[in-house]
Amino acid sequence: MATMQMLVSVSVCMHFFIASADGLRKQPNIVFIMADDLGWNDVSWNNKDMPTSNLEQLAKEGVRLDQAYSQQVCTPSRAALLTGKYPFHIGRQKRALKPLQPTGLKLNLTTLPQELKKLGYNTHIVGKWHLGYCAWEYTPTRRGFDTFLGFYLGSENHFSHDRDYKTKPEDPPAFYDFRENEAVARQDYQGVYSTTVFKRRSKDIIANVAEERALNVYENYKPFFLYLSFQATHAPLQARAEMLAKIPQTGNPARDIYKAMVLDMDLAIAGIVKELKDKDLYNDTIIVFTSDNGGAISHGASNYPLRGTKGTLFEGGTRATTFIHAPQILNQTNIVSNNLVHITDWMPTILSMAGFDGNPSKDLGLDGIDQWDAINNNENVRDEMVYNLKVDPISGAIRIGPHKIIFGKKFNKQGWYDTDNTALQCAAFKKDKKEKRKNKYKEAGNVIERQDRKIKFTNRGAENKSKHKMKKKKNTDKKRDKRKNKVDYHRKKVEKKQTKTVKQIEKKREKKREKKREKKDIQKQKQKEKQKKMKKKNSQSSKKKDKKGKRDRKDFNHKKVINKKNKTKKRNKSKEEKREMQKEEEKQEKQIEKQIEKQEKKIENKDLRTEIKKEKKLTKIWKSWIPLPSSEVQDMMRLRMDDCNWEEFVDSGHSQSLNLIPRSDLQVGDMVQLINPMLNPYNISAEDEDSEFDPYERSRKRKKSKNKKNLTIEEQFDILDIAMYNVVEDPSEKKDIKFDLPEIFAQLRSRAIFHLKNVVPADFPPPDLSGHPSNFQGYFSPGWCKPTYS
Repeated sequence: MATMQMLVSVSVCMHFFIASADGLRKQPNIVFIMADDLGWNDVSWNNKDMPTSNLEQLAKEGVRLDQAYSQQVCTPSRAALLTGKYPFHIGRQKRALKPLQPTGLKLNLTTLPQELKKLGYNTHIVGKWHLGYCAWEYTPTRRGFDTFLGFYLGSENHFSHDRDYKTKPEDPPAFYDFRENEAVARQDYQGVYSTTVFKRRSKDIIANVAEERALNVYENYKPFFLYLSFQATHAPLQARAEMLAKIPQTGNPARDIYKAMVLDMDLAIAGIVKELKDKDLYNDTIIVFTSDNGGAISHGASNYPLRGTKGTLFEGGTRATTFIHAPQILNQTNIVSNNLVHITDWMPTILSMAGFDGNPSKDLGLDGIDQWDAINNNENVRDEMVYNLKVDPISGAIRIGPHKIIFGKKFNKQGWYDTDNTALQCAAFKKDKKEKRKNKYKEAGNVIERQDRKIKFTNRGAENKSKHKMKKKKNTDKKRDKRKNKVDYHRKKVEKKQTKTVKQIEKKREKKREKKREKKDIQKQKQKEKQKKMKKKNSQSSKKKDKKGKRDRKDFNHKKVINKKNKTKKRNKSKEEKREMQKEEEKQEKQIEKQIEKQEKKIENKDLRTEIKKEKKLTKIWKSWIPLPSSEVQDMMRLRMDDCNWEEFVDSGHSQSLNLIPRSDLQVGDMVQLINPMLNPYNISAEDEDSEFDPYERSRKRKKSKNKKNLTIEEQFDILDIAMYNVVEDPSEKKDIKFDLPEIFAQLRSRAIFHLKNVVPADFPPPDLSGHPSNFQGYFSPGWCKPTYS
């Protein structure tokens, strides 16, 4: 008996050890943490304003993977993670599953937890599932997980754990979706923030493992795999008020609440790591952190400076903030790796960590590649990666080495969205460089204000400095207002002068007319007097009839001629004077008209210049868009240039003034929320981010019936809009280089066509109302569809 006990104990001990180059070590515990919709610019090592100090510390003490990728949306990423296969190989490539779709992860697919159980692991999932629930066979505890606490759907209320899905007037406002294993779980969970619930459950799992070890004579325990699938930072925008109080206030409440959600998750992960240390399990645990896709800018996330958002195949929609932390297990730490990693790689990598005997990729037929040795030795083992592929219509993206091609017939949400800078688009459209500089100084002042707020409670000197800076700022604002007032004053003055000059000219004309009239009257009187005198002289001459006779008459006639000449001269002079006066008046009028024309031309030229500048800026903005934006989008951007303000975004929680939307208006008890911000600075909704090509797909299906010709994949591919980027040198994807490197483009094209020929049809059926929660006592429940095996 004693020998038998010894053999059993030895076999048990051997079961929990795996061979490595350094000797023997325990099978590690594995904690895989997946954030939901966390953007590239939402962590402190990419953005200093983000409150993720604990995550940054963990990343520094491990290996940061800056070339790690997920899929573009939730369900495809989670399917790729748990199966190790590209979504387009298993029918999950289209988009995120909707609540009443009668489908799930096909039962012929082996999952990561199922394989880990074969290796002796206990497996747990905490948080979001989102891989189908219409049949019990699709649910987590039937797909390899020993325990489950969380929800089936893609999103729900973070506090009440329910979701609005009314289809009838008599339906309640929301239906519940939260379970422990397979039972509905309300007690101790409803009303508690999801991040808090998931943190507590994770700590309980760790504590239970520690208890198991304490009860074992040899301190042995079964290693555990914890898949911690956070709901944060997915919509709706909801946070605990105490977390929001720790976030410096900005003019963007949506971003502030988002930061509070990130902070809560960061502190939860710190609490879980502390629990591992307190229970003496930290040295035996590997922690992996990643996100299921890029950030959703419709709800306050940021992928800047990467291009695109959640739902796109640009880098901003697919590159995930990722690191692996295991200081006692990894061969090297404090390293930033630029080796290519895809979410399908985690299944073979984790199996390799766990001691899988053989090559998991080949033995299990996976698309993923075992990265464990590569991570330890900082080597690159993946050269090719498919972002995603769809057929009918064709769209997708593929990468070989640093080069990537993205192809399709419609690319929306393809801009660069700096959520932290709410005035980004306005700044891009500013007419005057001086105004841009002023805005830069303002932004710098805002940063200084934030820093001063932090120091305010610890250092009074900083308060004085901040006050002094505020005074300076006010003075600059006053100066700016004075300048504006001066400009307005001078403009008004010019207008007054113009009106005055016109009035003066009219007055002068009237005075001249009066003078002319007076002169004429005087001349008439003089002529009358002369005529009277002449008559008198004539009468006198006729009476006298002096001796002079003819001589006098001749003299008289000569005088008459002279008088006539003088009169004609005077008349000519008066006419010339009139002409000269008229000429002068006309000159003055012409000068005034010229001045008015010049001013009008200046104004017109300014308008033309501003319009030309706008058009140039617009062409720069959409120069790299594939294809060019529609006329509606162009008109929208032009209007935004004409009226560049944020008043229209106030209703959605975006504003410039902090006084417009006080935080108290967003708070309900201990909860702060901003539900469904329909508008945002980029006019992108959450529905837009769920899919990339759906509108085009619908129009394509309508046209397909009319088109009789069946084009080959090659012919269809060559019709598409295609761009190529070097995403290592140009991660923002601004320079299209497909014409610069024709050989590489041809290689990428051939590989894309090869993969397109192997795409499995998308498993994306229409919703089935038989699964409506009103038919299941108000709960989203399984049991209303038949599972599929292949």
